[in-house]
Amino acid sequence: MLRSASTIRRSCVSSAKMNSWSTARRSVVPRRRSFASSSRQEQEASFNSNHRHRSLNSAARDAGLRWTSVVNDDDGDSQKQVPGPKGIPSRAEQIRRLQQNANESIDANDASSDNDKDHSSQASDSAAAAPFDVLVIGGGATGAGIALDAATRNLRVACIERGDFASETSSRSTKLIWAGLKYLGTATSALLSVNLITNPRQTIIDFTEELRMVKHCHQERRYMVEQQKHLTNWIPIVVPFDAWYVSPPPMDNKLFGFIPFLAPLVFKFYDALSSFSCPPSYMLSKSRAKQVFPQLGIDEKHIKYCAVFYEAQHNDARTNLAIAMTAAQRGAAIANYVEAIDFIRNENGIVIGAKVMDRTTGKTWNVYANKIVLAGGPFTDGLRKMEVDDEQQHQVKEAVQGASGTHIVLPGYFMPKDLGLLDMNTSDGRFLFMLPWQGHTLVGTTDKKNRAETLPSAPEDEIEWLLNECQKYLSPDLKMKRSDVLSSWRGWRPLAVDPNAAPGAPVSRDHIISENPTSGVMFVAGGKWTTWRLMAEEVTDRVVGQHGPKCLTLNIKLHGGDGFSDHLTVDLIQKYGLDEDVAEHLVRTYGARAVEVCELGNATGHSDKHSASERLIQGFPYVSAEVTFACREYACTIEDVLSRRTRLAFLNQKAALEAVPRVADIMAHELGWTDQVKQKQVAAAEGYIASYGGHLSAALTNSVNITDAVVDSPESLFTALDLNGDGFIDRQGVSQVVHRLGLDLSDNEVEKVIAEMDASGQGRVTVAAFKKWWDEHSSSRFRRALSNLQSQTTRH
Repeated sequence: MLRSASTIRRSCVSSAKMNSWSTARRSVVPRRRSFASSSRQEQEASFNSNHRHRSLNSAARDAGLRWTSVVNDDDGDSQKQVPGPKGIPSRAEQIRRLQQNANESIDANDASSDNDKDHSSQASDSAAAAPFDVLVIGGGATGAGIALDAATRNLRVACIERGDFASETSSRSTKLIWAGLKYLGTATSALLSVNLITNPRQTIIDFTEELRMVKHCHQERRYMVEQQKHLTNWIPIVVPFDAWYVSPPPMDNKLFGFIPFLAPLVFKFYDALSSFSCPPSYMLSKSRAKQVFPQLGIDEKHIKYCAVFYEAQHNDARTNLAIAMTAAQRGAAIANYVEAIDFIRNENGIVIGAKVMDRTTGKTWNVYANKIVLAGGPFTDGLRKMEVDDEQQHQVKEAVQGASGTHIVLPGYFMPKDLGLLDMNTSDGRFLFMLPWQGHTLVGTTDKKNRAETLPSAPEDEIEWLLNECQKYLSPDLKMKRSDVLSSWRGWRPLAVDPNAAPGAPVSRDHIISENPTSGVMFVAGGKWTTWRLMAEEVTDRVVGQHGPKCLTLNIKLHGGDGFSDHLTVDLIQKYGLDEDVAEHLVRTYGARAVEVCELGNATGHSDKHSASERLIQGFPYVSAEVTFACREYACTIEDVLSRRTRLAFLNQKAALEAVPRVADIMAHELGWTDQVKQKQVAAAEGYIASYGGHLSAALTNSVNITDAVVDSPESLFTALDLNGDGFIDRQGVSQVVHRLGLDLSDNEVEKVIAEMDASGQGRVTVAAFKKWWDEHSSSRFRRALSNLQSQTTRH
């Protein structure tokens, strides 16, 4: 017979980790009855025979997931286990914690007293064998935030993420912790519309609710910039006006056409919503704007003046990881690359756990919990469908729509180092930001409703739209070309509705929290990066109930915050002899943990080829020691390091591809990869990074869209291969095309192709040399691949 819930609960209460609230949690986080089977073995057999791994076998499974994990040859048993950061469990330890209740049941009220006696000593040995209080599925900003909040309230919490932390929506934002200026505008626009006359009560209610959301954004932004100084900074944003009346008016409200007159007052009100805790807004005259923002076409674009307001900026992926690491430090069993592949339900249809798989090893086990919370962002509906049988999935009401937003990254010289720009009225009415970020220029975003995808591939037409919109206020001398795009990506914002709401309920940019009364599963969706902590607080409040412990996260500094000081950069330069840009990067990324990275670098026995203090690639401040530290911060793949532990792939796709071999060498040394695993990792990283739209020509960004006009001759193929438009082809151009088109060419074969083309040995190939190679090397595998592509597109 199964062990009874009362025995499990007694063991939990006796644990030293539990506070006085533990004895009351039975009513706050109610137990779920387990299968009515006579043994755990029978339960497992019943579950395995009646439940397929639907998320893995589904025809709708995202094809991009194949690039996001690498299964080790030996199930990971012999892989080196690295420690976690100081004071934080390693990922291997977190996996063990997640597995500790795999063979334990939840409530079985009909268990006999003899069985209670048989198992009581085992329960006393480890409270961890009991079900978790909460299992959070999703390790983005919201999911990791829930894990942190629940752990600080002494709940036993598990949190799993099928990819890396922030590998989806949470790493692809505009990098702003912003307080909702646009939402303030839409609320005011609605208030000043004809609706105020036709339906005054509802209009005022809607305005109040929208204003409340904006107020919450201000409060949360203040929390981030004051409590998490190591992760955030203020950025002044310039709003230029080239006319005294804007037409068509912003947000399609004629009164907003007078925004050039109203802007100073609007921004002061915006400051007031933060109790003036932000730097004050101000105005720039034409002459002053020329001095501080020379890239603006002040005279050519007839700019009258500029208004300036402040928002907070951050490295979104780093902030997400800091939340997850802090949750781990506070006791959460949290791990990346662990996917929920099915739910476990009792005879009443209540979900009592999940069958999960470690995607780095392929191993599966069960995780049991009293409450399941879904925080899957735009992928939430896919998780919700696992609450029911396959034949019932079509009955699951949609709760989350995805809205994609494309961003592009340009060289830093398009913007001042310390000023951003906001176009409040683009050609289609969107807000468009141009921001300095990590030495580059970040531009975004678009807004288009469509199904969320794992890969960050950005549509070419949206890249072109962003480039065109950027020219609106900039000097005509600054001509932005497609070849200026160093990287591009697309993320999906979750726009949520409550599936239990009345038909026709509006899609909200605020968040919703909903619980399925049949399955007992709760989900949270919607919201913004700014309000991650508030969403986590509200979810955990729902879990613990009115009389449960209260939220403590407002007083917690995230990973790297303890010990942070404004003079830390100077300390690192003086103590470790770092270049200034490297020291600044380490401090802005790791906070006080930058010292740990530097110490790790000194202690790491890298070969001269990969010195721990050397840069990963010239022109960027990333050093080899960061790769070693990334392995301790749960990095499992090369792409984890290049996309999120550093932001190299987001900043420059070409540079990220060049850094792959070096990162592979360091990670193979740290994690004990075999040559075969290393090769798989390299292939996966290159495949994923290829999906970032770098400055490769539009024709080869997506081979499906190549037209016969592009590849109808060797000359046009040369043009497509000429990444910079300078009339030459180099090794990098050939390498990127090989990756884009999925050609199975080794590095040696690529070198051979270049050598064949570059008969003169100058290191670059002219169009004449390319044509000669085309005519004389018909047996070349690269030549045959391009010929096949040419014939395919010509047929179209």
